[in-house]
Amino acid sequence: MRTIDIKELETADYDILENIKAAFYRLWKSKLIVVIATLFGLLASLVYINMVGVHTTYYSSAKIYSVTYGSLQDSTTGVQVMNIYADLLNTAGVCNRAVEYLGDAGYSAKELQNMVNSGQVYLHGYSSDSKKYGYSLTLVATSSDATYVMEIANAMSKAFADEINDLLGTKTVQVLNEARGISTMKSINVKLYILLFCAAAFVLSAGIIFIKEFFSSKVYTIGQCEQDEGRILGLIPESRR
Repeated sequence: MRTIDIKELETADYDILENIKAAFYRLWKSKLIVVIATLFGLLASLVYINMVGVHTTYYSSAKIYSVTYGSLQDSTTGVQVMNIYADLLNTAGVCNRAVEYLGDAGYSAKELQNMVNSGQVYLHGYSSDSKKYGYSLTLVATSSDATYVMEIANAMSKAFADEINDLLGTKTVQVLNEARGISTMKSINVKLYILLFCAAAFVLSAGIIFIKEFFSSKVYTIGQCEQDEGRILGLIPESRR
């Protein structure tokens, strides 16, 4: 069995280091290719974003809670009922009440029910598990049109509170914080996609060049020349012409 002595190991390590240095040297010389590839990545990201499209969703929210003044039992019951019966949100009773609160907004109870069923209007923070009851629920209304999204959040939260109170025969459940503003959410993060496409193009182009030059049989640095000077026949001087 052939054994490799320390000298051979050192020579092999030295050759690898020199190839790495040469690959980085050639990569720097080819930086224009990397820049062009990165610009193509930028162009590809813009084309992709244009094809997919950027959609803006508007949303607004209101908080519903069970009041603590008066009977503690009533308040506890209110918490229990508004968690267990959160599904009442899409009922005709709640949606009809909301239509009355919306006034001339032009929404029907059926349209509001469809918004609840499609997830455009929903309650956040409730649980059917008594150990995880939400003591305040957040009603969120979302829409691609910002015109009435805040009004819908307020109308639906009030209507839901009224429906629960009718079940309890009290005024325990109330709207803690009405919706007072509109927030926006983009379907895709434009800056993130541009960054990802450019980074991918940069890494891919630089990686291909580095690997190609690392395994190249060509010699670019003095250190890549044969270490055993006795095996060197001669040196060809570098000429710029």
